Order: sequence, then C-alpha cells, then structure tokens
Amino acid sequence: MHLRFALLIIALFLSACAVPSASNPTPTLAPGAEALLGAPTTTPVPAPTAAPGSTVAPTATAVRTVARYETANCEFPPPGGVSVECGWLTVPEDRAKPDNGREVRLHVAIFRSTRPDPPPDPIVYLEGGPGVDALERLPLVFDLWFRPFLANRDFILYDPRGAGYSTPSLACPELTKLSFDMLPMDVRAAESSRLWGEAALKCRERLVAEGIDLAQYNTLTGAADLEDLRLALGYEQWNLIGSSYGTRLALTAMREYPQGIRSVVLDSTRPPQINESQTPADAERAFQTLFRGCAADPDCNAAYPDLERVFYDLVEKLNTQPVTLPGVDPFTGRTYEVLINGDTLISTLFQAMYSTEIIPLLPRAIYGAAQKNEFSLWVRLIMNNVSQSDYFSYGVMYSSRCYDEILFETREAMAKADEPFPHQQDVFDMTAFWDICNAWGVGVAPPIENQPVRSAIPALILAGTYDPATPPDDGKEAVATLRNGFFFEFPSSGHGVLLDGGCPLSMALAFLDNPQRQPDAACLAQLGGPAFDVEGAAVRMIPFRDSDAGIAGVTPQGWTNFGQGVYGRPSGDVAIVQMRTPLSALEMLARLDQQFDLDSKPESAGEYRSERYAWQLYTATIRGQPTDIALTEDGGRALLVLMISDPGNRDEMYEQVFLPVLDALRVIS
Repeated sequence: MHLRFALLIIALFLSACAVPSASNPTPTLAPGAEALLGAPTTTPVPAPTAAPGSTVAPTATAVRTVARYETANCEFPPPGGVSVECGWLTVPEDRAKPDNGREVRLHVAIFRSTRPDPPPDPIVYLEGGPGVDALERLPLVFDLWFRPFLANRDFILYDPRGAGYSTPSLACPELTKLSFDMLPMDVRAAESSRLWGEAALKCRERLVAEGIDLAQYNTLTGAADLEDLRLALGYEQWNLIGSSYGTRLALTAMREYPQGIRSVVLDSTRPPQINESQTPADAERAFQTLFRGCAADPDCNAAYPDLERVFYDLVEKLNTQPVTLPGVDPFTGRTYEVLINGDTLISTLFQAMYSTEIIPLLPRAIYGAAQKNEFSLWVRLIMNNVSQSDYFSYGVMYSSRCYDEILFETREAMAKADEPFPHQQDVFDMTAFWDICNAWGVGVAPPIENQPVRSAIPALILAGTYDPATPPDDGKEAVATLRNGFFFEFPSSGHGVLLDGGCPLSMALAFLDNPQRQPDAACLAQLGGPAFDVEGAAVRMIPFRDSDAGIAGVTPQGWTNFGQGVYGRPSGDVAIVQMRTPLSALEMLARLDQQFDLDSKPESAGEYRSERYAWQLYTATIRGQPTDIALTEDGGRALLVLMISDPGNRDEMYEQVFLPVLDALRVIS
C-alpha cells in the first residue's frame, strides 16, 4: 500500500514529542522513530518474544508443501501498548520441487487483541504492490492503520515472499539508485522508460545469478503461502483484508482455498480480469474527476477556474522550461536537486491522487505552480515517492505482474492504450512495461488468472471516487461475481479507503463482526466530495482542555488529535504541537534541535506578547519544512508551541493558527 504523505509529518512529530525530564536529559526516540529519522535500512533491535520453538503444519499440508512455522524474535521495533508474537514460515520456493534445497522464509507478526476473549478467527492483512514491505515500515503506520482492528480480533501481518524481511529478498537497489539519480535530470517519458528498463533487467540478471527462480514469485504461489500459514498456525478460518494488489491476492485465495476464509474486505480492488492497458484511461478518469470536482465546488471554482486548461498549459510550459528546486528525503534528511518538467508533473499528480488527504490541496497547488512559481508541495510529493523505494521489492512486482497480468495482452494493445489521450505526453505508455516483462522470463499464468473470481464468501468491497489506480468500476466488476458481496463508494477518497478511518473503518469493523449482514451505511450518506483548500479561507479555532498535560487553549476545528499535544491538518501539510515541559525555557531551547531533529539551530525571530505571556519566537526547518517555535515560562516550566508547515501556506497558517494558539494557551490546575 502507498505510504501516505501525511504520515511522514505526523510520525515525525509523534517521535519527537516525548519531552525530556530534568533527570533524563537525553532520551531515546519513541519506538519506531529510528525508521523515520534515520536510514530506513538500519536493522532495529529485535523485540523479546517467546522462546524459539517449532510448529509443524498439519499432515495434509506437510505432504502438499512441507511447510513449517517457527516462533522467533520480531525483526522490527514493536509498537507500544500491544502484545505481538513473531515467527517465520518456511516453504519450498518451488512447490513442484520441494527437495531441490531452495526455500523461502516469510516473516510473520501476530498482534494480540486487546479483548480478553477474542473470536477464534483472526484478521490477516494482505499488502499491496505486489512487493510492498509490510513489516519494515510498520512503526510508521501501525497506530493510524491497524491498531483499531485489535479491539475485537487478533491481527496478523506478514512480509510476502521476496519482500521486506522475508528471504530471499527480491529488492532492486539498482532501481532505487536510479530513482535518486534521475531527480535532477531533464528526461522525457520515453527516455525515462528506457533507463528504467535497463536498470530493471540488471536487477533481474543479479537475482537470477543468485539462484532465485523468479517464476515462483506470483499470486498463485502467494496464495499457497497464505494457506500454509493458516494451517501452520492452526486456525480453522480467518478473515482477509486486502488492499490494492492485496485484493487480487485475496480473490485468488477465495478461489483456491475457500474453506479457510470466513470473510473478506477488499479495499481498492484490482480483480484479475482487469487488464494493464486500462491504465491510461484510469489516469484520465481520475484527472477528470479532480477537474470536474473543483468546477462543481463553488469556492474551488471561484478560486481556481478552468483548472484543466491551467494544468495542461503548465505541463507544456514545464516541458520547455523545467524548474529545479531543492528537495529533502523525509527519511534521511539528505537534500537533492529536483527537476520538474511537464511529464514529472503529470506522473506526480497521478501519485498524489492516491492520498485522500492530499486531493483537497491539488487545485491550489496547480494554480500556485502556474501563477506563483510555487512548487513546494510538488517537490515534497516527488521526494516522498522516491524515498519509499527502500520499502518496495521491484523484483517481486515484476515477477508477479509479468506472470499474472502483463503478458495476457499484446504489445500492440499496450501501444494503442494511450492514443486517445495525447495530452498525457506518453507518461502512461505501457509498452516499456511489456518489454521488461517479455525479457523477465517468468512465462504467462494459466487463463484462469485473467478471469473473474466467483465466490459465495461474504465480501465487503470499498472504493474511492478519486482513486487513480483502482477506480470504482473495478470494484463493481469484482462484486458482480461475488454472491454475498457488498459494494460501497466513498466520494472524497483516493486509494486505500480504510486509511481514511471514520465511516469506512466503522463499516469494515461492523462487517467483520457480522459478515452475513450488509453493514449500516448511514455514515456514507453524510459524506460529500473533497473539502478543497482555498487560499485565504478562514480557519476556525475551537477550545480544548487537557487536564493530564495541565494546559488549555485552542486548536483548529477538524484537525486530527494524534495525542501528546500534536494536532495535524487532515491534508498532512501542517501540524502543530502544544505542550508544557518539565524544563525551563532556556533548557528547552538548548535541546530543541536534538529533540525535534531540526536541520540547524533555531534562529531568534523576536517576541510576541499575548494577554498572559511574553513569547520568545524562533524559526527553523525540519526536513526542509518551515518550522515556527515559541517558548515562554509559567511557574518555572516551559510552554512550547511548534508548528511545521509548507512554504506555500506558512504565512497563512502563521496568522490563522500559530498566533491564535499563542494568544489562548494557558496553564490549568
């Protein structure tokens, strides 16, 4: 699943907000912070679990696949406040040749429910991609994505074969390096595809030389791994949640191993009968949804009229006059030169529409770039996309998609797919993908892998109207052959509807409790389209009172409370922290750069007087983002306000959010 842009900001704040005490002046980062603030390849300290043991799969499975499960330490730092047990599932790489000595090991994590007597059927989550690392990035996403499911059931996550901590690894550092190398290069789509294809085939050569049989990394083998895991862990049945590519894996498991599945949630569905040549049309549908959505919103249309023309005029301009700006890797803090041409802008808009919280910012970002040469959001989106390549196994992606999908179509069909959309500048020309697959050497799946899955297993299908990759029509095609399927479309969502929480999450939880019954959709009827961000629109501040922290004040209405005094705008581009610390103002100032991982020492920006306090103001940057800081003292203890924002909206947020917070914040008993 695509790691949402907002999580990088929020996770940074949460990891930094454990304020040091006078007796412990140099605290370590909160669990999981290393994965965000340091290099993502750093190996975390294993978490203590039960002593290693071994559980052999039941006899029928042992005869079929010779699978075994062993408990072991977790390879990732576990989230706080949960009970987790980890292990390894070992199966033959090639089930037709179980004695050839080649095995794959899948890293598995079982999170125990907070309920004392959970039902015997847990939830297992199937990641997207194919090739996304499920466990390596877990510290970044667990609280926001997965913790709610523990209220009623155990929850299982695992790295699929070839990805994440599982071995062997089919990661392609050749492609990760190319992604960063190309950041400052002015290359059009065709040349970019050529360079990418060369690097992909170099990765293939290396993997084959290591003895890896690439033909064994696909959806059919993944479904067999899933069934072996169920049997090895001793579950009679379980519930599947699949997201993006994980929905295809779930559908395949429903067809191949229905006896072990109680219910299925399909989020952003890609059924097997959908062909890759649909991609240009899917992109066009998503772009038109954005342009028409803004036109239908009176405020958005008044502020950003004729959005489609403005966007494609900007594309043409950038393809003749590209811009180059500094961009910061949000994981490492390293700065790169980022060149943006028209092709880059088109592909970045496509990726941006994955994220529900980013969609409302896009009309303003298009106009800002076109009229004010303001590209800060675009640069951050590009850096977010590139930096996540360390959490992705391209070898798994090509092995699976080439076998499962691409080669069911001819190269000619791929070449014609984007002809109706010349304004897309060949960005979605799929022939390069076909050429890689033709050389990847994994063959073509049986015809059934290109046909609808028919099943009576209860299924909940969720779709986002703005999803660029798996449009609602894909979900409708899937549910048409699922006898006990329920389909729902969410009008403001992008890709990965469950990530939005709220209505879709509550419906999924209700369905999992009673999958024979259609979940109540009353909350869906209250949802509208995106609340587009319009420059100058007023931010309403509302009061809050936090007795545990000993402070009261105001915070923006509708912003998410992430705890520890952190509030974030749903779009993820602005977050603010308000806290009372055990240190003096001078002590806190001395530790700000360490505590919040500032890029440099804060610089004085004068003084601001509220009715109660004289605030000392400072400016800094965090991962290149403007950061405003205010410090004062009450009773010898520092009050801290810190806001991180975007260069394009910093002045607006300073006036509408930062200063009102300083005016209202006070100590309470």
